[in-house]
Amino acid sequence: MTRCFRWLVTLPTVTLLLWSLSVSPIRAQNPDSKNFIVGPEDVLEVLVWDNKDLNQIVFVRPDGKASLPLVGEIQAAGKTVQELQNYLAAVYAKTIKSAAVTVIIKEIKSRPVYFVGGFGKPGVIQPGVIQLTRDLTLIQAIALVGGLTPSADPEKGFVLRKEKVIPVDFTKLMQTGDLSQNLKLEPGDSVVAPLADLVYVQGEVKTPGAVKYMQDLTVLMAISQVGGFTPRAAGGRVDILRGKGEKKERIRVDVDKVSRAPEENPDVLLKPNDIVLVPQRLF
Repeated sequence: MTRCFRWLVTLPTVTLLLWSLSVSPIRAQNPDSKNFIVGPEDVLEVLVWDNKDLNQIVFVRPDGKASLPLVGEIQAAGKTVQELQNYLAAVYAKTIKSAAVTVIIKEIKSRPVYFVGGFGKPGVIQPGVIQLTRDLTLIQAIALVGGLTPSADPEKGFVLRKEKVIPVDFTKLMQTGDLSQNLKLEPGDSVVAPLADLVYVQGEVKTPGAVKYMQDLTVLMAISQVGGFTPRAAGGRVDILRGKGEKKERIRVDVDKVSRAPEENPDVLLKPNDIVLVPQRLF
């Protein structure tokens, strides 16, 4: 695991996450509550007591309206469950004596928050959207979707809220406990963790894999971040493969000389998507 991403699994990070979940107030927005506000694309169950033929599963259309037998088209979005029940009871009472109506939220679709980029556990498909069935802060929502992946660029995150872009530094939030970054999410928010540019180190190193690209990243630094050479590494014959497609440029770097005499053998800067190959010694 590279130094850049060790904060993802450190004990202080886990402690901070648990502490944040415990101290941040979560005011439940229970879909069964009479105060829950119905929204477009929600799915409702309408029960008219002693009149089973009128019981319906209703989809609230994007325009906020729904259709019911004996009632016709109604404006459902924007009403609380209690207001909708009262309205339907009054309408049904015109044709049904002592009509009693219950409205149940079967499925919430009107309170989405979208997660784009480097979220979720590696190798596991995570949902790109969750529904705000309760108040959630950013750190709580990130925990629900599986955290940030190693390929994320945590310092360059942001929340897109309508026409507004709100910068978020996930490193400050989750590593140093900067709760000024811990936004309360709103329906329609898009939480973005851009994918970082990567450099790949392969061959005779202790933990081959990807390293987050930085402007000052050199061959020696990249090798150091994957644990250094194995005892069988040929440090004098390290190659950088650069470019797209099959015709990649091959750049030979004598890392042994760079380590021994950096003044005479300057380290080589890497570029995004470079592949650093460390071969095995011949003897």
